Amino acid sequence: MPTPRTGKSQLAKLAHAHKPTPRQQTPRKEDYIEIIYELIREKGYAKPVDIAKYLHVTPPTVTGMLSKLSEEQLLVHEKYGGITLTDKGNSMADAIGKRHTLLVSFLKLLGAKEETAQKDTEGLEHYIDTQTLDQLSKLVEYASKNPQWWNQFQKQTPP
Repeated sequence: MPTPRTGKSQLAKLAHAHKPTPRQQTPRKEDYIEIIYELIREKGYAKPVDIAKYLHVTPPTVTGMLSKLSEEQLLVHEKYGGITLTDKGNSMADAIGKRHTLLVSFLKLLGAKEETAQKDTEGLEHYIDTQTLDQLSKLVEYASKNPQWWNQFQKQTPP
């Protein structure tokens, strides 16, 4: 049955929400770039065995994905050598990192604990629209600059 406001049924809304949107990268590719970036940042290098460990996949799975990411010019992987991100890969990693940080900040603002915010962000970060992210960014920034407003809001909402 259509709703008065939109004229669309709930089923039509769900069908629209599930319609695939064109994406530059798949969530899995983004996970690889994110892990590789963090490994390089924290350890100074990224190796397939480390990637496998953090993504909970087998080393042959990592090798296959590294080949795909190399073909897309997101990284350079020398056989039996290190992995480095290209400028394109670093740019992608930077965007992923900003999106991740924003979503964690937003969830923590809502009262989520760090561990929960990190876990929930992994489920959200690959699917959220950029316009929604822009709005969340504005809200997080406003709340951090206006703590009295946020405190008042929290008093209005039961835990």
